[in-house]
Amino acid sequence: MRTIATLGPANTFSELAARKYGEESDGKFRVELYPTIGKAFAAVGEKCSCAVLPIENMAEGYVSIVLDLLVHSNLSIVHELLLPIQFTLAANCSSLDQVESVYAQFVAQGQCESFLDSMENIGVITTQSNGTSLEQLRRKVPNEAAIVPTFAVKPGEFPLLIPNIADRSNNQTRFIVIAPHPTAYDPAHKYKTTLLIIESVDRPGILSDILSAFSTRNINLVSIMSRPTKETLGRYHFFIDVEGHSEEHRIMEALSEIEKENTIRVLGSYAIARHVFGVQNVTDAENDGRC
Repeated sequence: MRTIATLGPANTFSELAARKYGEESDGKFRVELYPTIGKAFAAVGEKCSCAVLPIENMAEGYVSIVLDLLVHSNLSIVHELLLPIQFTLAANCSSLDQVESVYAQFVAQGQCESFLDSMENIGVITTQSNGTSLEQLRRKVPNEAAIVPTFAVKPGEFPLLIPNIADRSNNQTRFIVIAPHPTAYDPAHKYKTTLLIIESVDRPGILSDILSAFSTRNINLVSIMSRPTKETLGRYHFFIDVEGHSEEHRIMEALSEIEKENTIRVLGSYAIARHVFGVQNVTDAENDGRC
């Protein structure tokens, strides 16, 4: 039975994504929850066969700590999946005007900012995870509420449930699966490749030349993200996602050109996620015996 690491506690989008990945991969699995992304990352190859971690949210952008961990790791990205992010306000009172305080994970606050702004005379209590927000609400303190994942609550569990409170109804988070070894290349699939480019020289136009190596070969750039090296002010690592597999001839040519002045690491080539999973309760996976 494979063990999949992800960020806990229970009832987080990370747990749901991990269970979704386990289901689509076939075979038996269990999900191991860790208190931090760093600990989930470190478990891969030790206690767990892989980890499912959030890397990018449509509204909030990239998860910086995941990018930083990839820099110092030999693990490979082997898969990606998209998950719809839907929030509900749950409360221990029967009407919105009775709410005095709201528990909300710090990222969820930004994704539900308009709804929170519409609530008058309430205190927002910041938590580290959506699961923690739900745990606090389940203490049943009167007039408290929480912003929680919609899949994590059931009708009738709390006196008040207000669904669809996120600023964007189509909000999604992209999760990656990291494992000790890359996946084999199958030309039948369409791939995305994530690259880490470490500048070896500092000169005007270096980034333009890097991008030109892809554009002249008609390689589509999906995204580019910079992160400080944390060694010298003003120096950065570049994370670039391109369409295609690192073993394709045109991409190999581009990398060969870029490597003349830079260090390149292929962080992974993996099949492009083509659909968004529907939302189900996390306990559905528990009930089928695969946890």
